[in-house]
Amino acid sequence: MEHFSRIVRDQGAVRTRVLGILMLAGGGLAAVTVALPPEAEGSDPAVLVCGAIAAFAGVGLVVSRREVPGWLIGAIGIFGTALITLATYAGGGADSGTADNEVLYVWVGLFAFYFLTLPAAMLQLAAVGVAYAWLLSAQGTPTNAAATQWVVTVGTLLVAGLVFAMLHNSLVALVGELGERARLDDLTRLLNRHALEERAETEFARLERGAGPIGVLVCDIDGFKTINDSLGHPAGDQVLRRTALVLEHGTREIDAVARVGGDEFALLLPDVTPEEARAVAERLRLAVRRSAGDMRLRLSISIGVAVAPPCGDTLAALWQAADRAMYEAKRSGGDAVGLAGAEPARDPAPAGAASDQLAPTES
Repeated sequence: MEHFSRIVRDQGAVRTRVLGILMLAGGGLAAVTVALPPEAEGSDPAVLVCGAIAAFAGVGLVVSRREVPGWLIGAIGIFGTALITLATYAGGGADSGTADNEVLYVWVGLFAFYFLTLPAAMLQLAAVGVAYAWLLSAQGTPTNAAATQWVVTVGTLLVAGLVFAMLHNSLVALVGELGERARLDDLTRLLNRHALEERAETEFARLERGAGPIGVLVCDIDGFKTINDSLGHPAGDQVLRRTALVLEHGTREIDAVARVGGDEFALLLPDVTPEEARAVAERLRLAVRRSAGDMRLRLSISIGVAVAPPCGDTLAALWQAADRAMYEAKRSGGDAVGLAGAEPARDPAPAGAASDQLAPTES
């Protein structure tokens, strides 16, 4: 979700700059229509004023570093439609340089349907329709011809705009999907290490603002290489998926669970004391052991626990402390929980050390 939020914010900035570029381009075209033949039958100064206003607004939008709110973007779009209409009318009749200025309505329509919501885009199209109808009437276009021009122009804008809206929605969905895939482990569908680090940035920022302590659990499957070598990689993959499921189901929604290596997992637990973090680790250790079930092997994990404070104030420091505690738990025989700064806690009747991992269970 954090990744998708960044995409939305970036799109807002792009939307502002694109609108600014269109306004600048419209101002430039106004100057071109005055400078190049045929001469306007109406008022060249009026065309230039409309162009200058558009260019000035465009510069402001392009150089602005703040995202312009949607309602203001919509208002600027309608204002652009008014400038196009006034410049076209001021340019004069059908033989003037501004005779084909209504093509600029296409810019308004495509921009609106790509960057705005559908109701907001339809409002922009309605404004174009009203403005173009007034322009045709003010220019004295015969009723039948005016009706045909209006229907063709507005109908084209509607169809093209809807196509653009569909393309935009597909693109946003695709980017969101790719962003989520880039943050997930392919095998277990847990977060990957990069996504965990992103989440940790948020949690440690909360810690600096006075939020509760943060716990990190580093988990390693005991004897995983033996499982892979003896039973094959499909069995190893099954063990990884099952362990991931146990870790995910055994934690809260606010916790983050990630696969960070071959058989290594890491958990980020906000607002937990060292005692609470250790209790979570013990519960997960027992749940993993019970999860072997019909796999007919003894499955266990070793878990290292570290909590900030007192073990550090960064993810790297906490991870290092939890990693050391996890290896202490492994050296004590595995199937154990190690708390940074304390002795590893083992079950008095462990499921088996790493060398016993493949022993079959009783039928």
